[in-house]
Amino acid sequence: MQAFVVHLEEKGLSASTIRQAYLLIAGVFSSALDSGLIARTPCRSFKLPQKSQTEMRFLTTDEVAEVADAIDSPYRALVLTAAYTGCRFGELAGLHAHRLDLAGRSLTVAESLSDINGHLGLTPPKTAAARRQIALPKLLTEELAQHLTQYPPGPEGFVFSAPEGGPLRRRTFLRRVWLPAVEASVGQPLRFHDLRHTHAAVLIAQGEHPRVIQLRLGHSSIQVTLDTYGHLFEGLDEAAAERLDAIFLRTLADSSRTLDREDPPELGL
Repeated sequence: MQAFVVHLEEKGLSASTIRQAYLLIAGVFSSALDSGLIARTPCRSFKLPQKSQTEMRFLTTDEVAEVADAIDSPYRALVLTAAYTGCRFGELAGLHAHRLDLAGRSLTVAESLSDINGHLGLTPPKTAAARRQIALPKLLTEELAQHLTQYPPGPEGFVFSAPEGGPLRRRTFLRRVWLPAVEASVGQPLRFHDLRHTHAAVLIAQGEHPRVIQLRLGHSSIQVTLDTYGHLFEGLDEAAAERLDAIFLRTLADSSRTLDREDPPELGL
């Protein structure tokens, strides 16, 4: 149950959504307990995430660069990879070098690093959709190549490691590295998970199809993508209408020129 709650937090779900999911499951266990199907319920004395007023924050590409420039150099590529692939923190912390195909400009998400009560472990993606291959922009590929040259993977093969080596612990990273960099650049509040939201916002702004966004983020369905980022699609319909207007006017102009050329010459009667 604790691992389940942590998983929901890592997915970026709100505290209220996590509490609702937990209470639903707790109700099922409570009913099973009352029916004598189980001896005890695992849903007891749980510390659930507190409700927060923090909402999604979407950075501009310039702001992403600000954070990347402000963070400790070993983690510049981590910030850029999160912002331009939409990967979760656990997916990047658990990324092995052999999952990077720099020549083919792709990254494969095949496992995630989880920190449950201080115990680190690699776990497979929770859904089939979360296991995915993501195409990398050329500039990000160059950043990752430079990162691997400067900071070669250690014995465990992680692309991004802790300063002293070994796996990257989320809470330690956020406290020691992430928060100081945010304060020195774009300012609070900014969660690491907001880089994932930023990636979605950038894709929507450049007119990518929701299916493309779903695949890159590893959402289980396109409905999840629309439920999460549907408000960002507002205004795109008007933009599409303006593009159609331009096409329509160009077509009319082309038709007019064609008719002018095909008009028969006057006979001078």
